[in-house]
Amino acid sequence: MKQSWRPKEEPPTLFAGLVNQVKSNTGQYHGQYLDPLEKQDSRSFVEKYGRCQEVIGRGSFGVVRISHKKIGSINEEVSSITNDEILYAVKEFKRKPQELEKKYSRRLTSEFCISSSLKHVNIIDTLDLLKDAKGDYCEVMEFCSGGDLYTLIIALGKLEYAEADCFFKQLIRGVNYMHDMGVSHRDLKPENLLLTQNGILKITDFGNGECFKMAWEDDIQLSEGICGSSPYIAPEEFSQSSFDPRGVDIWSCGVIYMAMRTGRQLWKLADAKKDEFFQEYLVKRKDATGYEPIESLKRARCRNVIYSILDPKPERRINGKQILNSEWGREIKVCEAGEGKHN
Repeated sequence: MKQSWRPKEEPPTLFAGLVNQVKSNTGQYHGQYLDPLEKQDSRSFVEKYGRCQEVIGRGSFGVVRISHKKIGSINEEVSSITNDEILYAVKEFKRKPQELEKKYSRRLTSEFCISSSLKHVNIIDTLDLLKDAKGDYCEVMEFCSGGDLYTLIIALGKLEYAEADCFFKQLIRGVNYMHDMGVSHRDLKPENLLLTQNGILKITDFGNGECFKMAWEDDIQLSEGICGSSPYIAPEEFSQSSFDPRGVDIWSCGVIYMAMRTGRQLWKLADAKKDEFFQEYLVKRKDATGYEPIESLKRARCRNVIYSILDPKPERRINGKQILNSEWGREIKVCEAGEGKHN
């Protein structure tokens, strides 16, 4: 269960405040923001984004389709141009069983509020939120023709260090920007990392995202409860009633790196009471011979950082900026496309 958001006396920033208000169903912007139809222009979906065709993804949320817009008048927010058409990814959300309309609306607009406010080369560009004729929400995003990182790992078995390092550095850049904006993802995994044709990595799916800090606050709001996909969940989620959500995201990044390099999950659950593989990791990381999957990484500079990312004690865990400033982080070469503008 996510931490509930309490109204603050001080005026929130537009970004953090909107997240707060959408989630808590309060605030002066609530009525006008919650209904995306009020913000739509007079053009139809087809006029703006073309026609939805093939399904490229399925999940518990619904389906993702590619929308093809013929190039006649170029849309300002170009996603991916192919021959004489622009491609967009359209995520069609289905209401959960027994989910009330109000809760469904709040859930989807909360995700849109977060994702559409984040503008970074390593975060998916979310363009629009609309309702279809059946009353279901559709989220329009840039289309990434390279698929997701999970599919790439499965196809190749595992990634070589140069490729994995390139993706990892892009991931940390995106996470650092997100954290600087006061947002945590809470569900980082290879399936939620999309790739462009040129190798740019993009973080997507902010359905579990949280705003943990307002711009005017010095202290962060701690998160509560277990959230995310089992192998990527940080150990403090199982052992602490509240925790810093930034460390949770960083832990997930470390597990993702090991998945890229080894092609497998290190454990099913980062809970020593329930998972013998994680228990083995806790023992071996202290041993002189180390933990074999991490020790198999040939470069000591890389191994040291991964051990620091996967430190079971969150207060000792390295953060994103420290990762990029480490000797290993600085020497990682990112592909030319991935070296776009970034913070």
